[in-house]
Amino acid sequence: MSKLEQFIARFPWVRSNAIPFAKLTKDLADCKIALVSTGGVYAPSDEPFNIIGSADVDESHREISYDVPLQDLKIAHEHFNKAFSAQDMNVIYPIERLQTLVEEFYIGGVAEINYSISGYIPNPDKLFQTGKTIATSMLAQGVDIALIVPV
Repeated sequence: MSKLEQFIARFPWVRSNAIPFAKLTKDLADCKIALVSTGGVYAPSDEPFNIIGSADVDESHREISYDVPLQDLKIAHEHFNKAFSAQDMNVIYPIERLQTLVEEFYIGGVAEINYSISGYIPNPDKLFQTGKTIATSMLAQGVDIALIVPV
């Protein structure tokens, strides 16, 4: 059995029989969207995610202002091939794609603050508080939709 197969066999996958669904109550063209990347993206003014050693996994989040230039963002995540994100950061943090959708009137707007977490969090229970914090921030911004970008 390969190391990957061993890891997959031991990984505590989250199983859910009930998937919550919230129907939109307005047109997509009137909705504000927040971006949540699991790519470990952070702004230059922020501390990078702690990615050293699996025993001390960083389950925190980073808030990224809408106006931070995409080329200034950094990545602290060691569990994916960064070749594609090096060519186009929109692969893991598609803020420019959302901006285009606003310009073309497909969506109403993009949140002023968007979010990133490190996608390598073997114990998902640690994410509950982080998720609540992000959701509270989104509500305060009047966000209608969260676009989660798994990496």
